[in-house]
Amino acid sequence: MKNFVLFLLIAFWPVNVFADDGVVSQNTLFDDADIIVRAAPQKSSDNSLSDKSKNQAVESAKNLLRQTPHRLTIKGLPSSVSSAQSTKQLHERPTSPAPFGLLWNSSIASTREQGIKLNLVEIKDHPNSFEALNLPKPINFFDRIFVSYGLTDQLYRILAYSKYENDTPSASHILAQYHTYSDYLDKKYGNMQQQFTPATITKTIPDEKDKEKEITIEETAPLGNPDFLSQLASGTAVLYSTYHNDEVEATLSIGVNGDNQSFLVIEYRNLQILKQQENNTIDAL
Repeated sequence: MKNFVLFLLIAFWPVNVFADDGVVSQNTLFDDADIIVRAAPQKSSDNSLSDKSKNQAVESAKNLLRQTPHRLTIKGLPSSVSSAQSTKQLHERPTSPAPFGLLWNSSIASTREQGIKLNLVEIKDHPNSFEALNLPKPINFFDRIFVSYGLTDQLYRILAYSKYENDTPSASHILAQYHTYSDYLDKKYGNMQQQFTPATITKTIPDEKDKEKEITIEETAPLGNPDFLSQLASGTAVLYSTYHNDEVEATLSIGVNGDNQSFLVIEYRNLQILKQQENNTIDAL
């Protein structure tokens, strides 16, 4: 009888499991974590899209520019490879060149084998995201690069933030950089589509019928107007462009931080990997 009771105690005694640093899958506890909420921009719309679709695209661009990822202090992360994937499979998977010398479809482990340092961050809807340092092909203008691997441990998303810049009220400095990098992205990926939502300004002008009176009218403020920086900062004006080929979609946006400094953001998404993940999910349903 005593042996039976001892067996029950052993069988049901709680066990503490400690895991190595690596992929975040689910139910992870974060200590002193800065949580970021981000909505990735939707694919660019053309002139035939409804006003509702355009408004949704504009809101997505605004959300992308509002916050940047922050580094996390994390304890007790699960193992870096899912049970369905072996280390050998991760290294044998096909990859293709990605921005900044990264490789699309690479695993976290194989990215680190390139000599790239990955510091864990959290971005809502994009699990297993990291700040990438020591990149093989850095661009001096972009000093913060974030990468996302998802639950399948495949590099499918890259987010690049430029350095903050003290700008003019018309945002002339960042607009010049925007047009430069827009040309570069169009040459590489093609199919450029620019989306500009202008701010609405109120003006008081003389009444044509009664010169002694004034009337108030509303009109849209043009791109690069004298108050363009503050309009970008408040979100009343939004400017971004999308580019894509058969494999990659890129979105270029202008943002302004709380100190009225302007910056660029480029989001890259691998369309083939995202389509593969969608098909795998549909197949499993």
